[in-house]
Amino acid sequence: MLVEVRSRVPGRDRDEMPVARVEADAATTVAQLIDRAVAEQVRLLAEDRARGRRVLDRQYLTPEDVAAQAPTGVVRLPAPPAAGRAAPDAAAEAERARRAFERGAFVVFAGGRRLERLDERVEVGAGEPILFLRLVPLVGG
Repeated sequence: MLVEVRSRVPGRDRDEMPVARVEADAATTVAQLIDRAVAEQVRLLAEDRARGRRVLDRQYLTPEDVAAQAPTGVVRLPAPPAAGRAAPDAAAEAERARRAFERGAFVVFAGGRRLERLDERVEVGAGEPILFLRLVPLVGG
């Protein structure tokens, strides 16, 4: 069955990530769903390489990124890609997204419930969207 995966970030007026339509059945795990959705999003974002890289980098600022920048007093998203930089690698982006899910940087909702583990099965009815919701800390802690 073809399912629709939407990615949302609270507080943003618009969705930066395109809606991904991917195959899922009763045997599909959260990890497989993430892999398929990210691969489709990377494919859709490849049309505008600079925008695509910027959108992907905004999704998952890693703890290593924060730790490396913290001593400077400012934590920033990566600089925009150079014009000649290669297109994002779907497998690397999927791995990055799986790590972000495991760290709790985003949650997955399907079939009216929150999915907790990468090996958990995705149960969704026909026409029900799946939501990837990025968690953002409140300002001030």
